[in-house]
Amino acid sequence: MTTRQQVALLRVLAFYLTALVLLLVAGSALQYTLGLAGVVVSQLLIFVALPLVFTLAVEKRPVRPFLRLRMLSLRGVGRAVVLGLIGWLAAQLMGAVLVLLVQQMGGQMVQTYQILLDAGSTLALLVGALVPAFCEELSFRGYVLGALRPLGPGAAVVLTGLLFGALHLSLVRLIPLTLLGMLWALAVQRSGSILPGMIMHLINNGTALLLTFFVQDRATPAELQGLEMLPDTAVWGSMMMLTLAAAGLSALAYSLAAGFSPRHLARPVEAEVEWDWQAEGRTEPVPAPEALAAADGDVELQRLAAELAVLRRRRRRMLSAASLLTGGLTLSIYLWAVLQELATVFG
Repeated sequence: MTTRQQVALLRVLAFYLTALVLLLVAGSALQYTLGLAGVVVSQLLIFVALPLVFTLAVEKRPVRPFLRLRMLSLRGVGRAVVLGLIGWLAAQLMGAVLVLLVQQMGGQMVQTYQILLDAGSTLALLVGALVPAFCEELSFRGYVLGALRPLGPGAAVVLTGLLFGALHLSLVRLIPLTLLGMLWALAVQRSGSILPGMIMHLINNGTALLLTFFVQDRATPAELQGLEMLPDTAVWGSMMMLTLAAAGLSALAYSLAAGFSPRHLARPVEAEVEWDWQAEGRTEPVPAPEALAAADGDVELQRLAAELAVLRRRRRRMLSAASLLTGGLTLSIYLWAVLQELATVFG
């Protein structure tokens, strides 16, 4: 890993750890004291203000190209809507498999939308679907995906999805959320616009909430109990079929996401700004001090070259140590939350 890649990874981990701590401390406090209003305030402070600060103060880049704030054409919007529906269905099938697996192991999933369910459908859709679709996308498919550019397109998509999935502090939902995060990141990366991620995020959360309201209002306890009394053979067979269906839909979704391109922008010429920005900071290759010293035979230059090499190695070691420390703290928080989840599910 090059020094530039180490710096990019450390910045993203620092951003992620900061957002995670603020979410657990300030976000929980705001939600406890202000209810739904606190949820909105915490989303704006953590997932909008923080990426803007990191973009301007840490990356020192203009906000619009860095966060890919560009409009889509109608064709692009339609493609994002179709992708959002397919991705949502694939994630729901994967989630159903995980719920059945948890039940087979003696656990019971908890309701994750309870505060939204208590608020009413219209307000819940605004808070649970529209707000995260805008705020969280600015953080992940905006700042995180942009800051990870030096690692390459594939690594940036995978890490963005993994960090997004882990932010929800759930082991049971990690796989579907990570795959959704990767799908949205791929569409944003290919198109050059953050809007596909926002549209697909909105569809995913909005559809899930609408169906949750529908089931809560229409399903009876007897019907729900009947679903849990299926024989084991039927449950495992259902899990197998759901897994195959989810895999097929996921493959279709990723092929469609890979089909995004700057042609789906409302003004494709703006894509040139992105490519020019990516070329910034890359200077013409210059001979290493060691090569200059060897060529000139200058003893003093050789000494300076050796000192520079030592400084470079020290910097790389410091960057590695800082990344390990930041990543270790983040992983510790995630594991703590996972243990809490498992205690609740299997308690």
